[in-house]
Amino acid sequence: MKKKPHELEFISQINRDGSGTVPVDEEMATGLVTGLSADNKYKILCLSISEKTFIACGFNSYVVKLKNDHIQIN
Repeated sequence: MKKKPHELEFISQINRDGSGTVPVDEEMATGLVTGLSADNKYKILCLSISEKTFIACGFNSYVVKLKNDHIQIN
């Protein structure tokens, strides 16, 4: 499944070296939704079904939740 940034709630950014995550503040989230990457689509991979969290993979990777509550697992 692929989603655009406006369809996602950004929780944290995954460090490129895999050492952990950094919280996404409101300013960064707004930049992702309205900035240069607004038209990019992220590949969505399930992280936790019970917590309804996903990994959004693109140039950077993020831990996200879907803005709508409908979960599609393909």
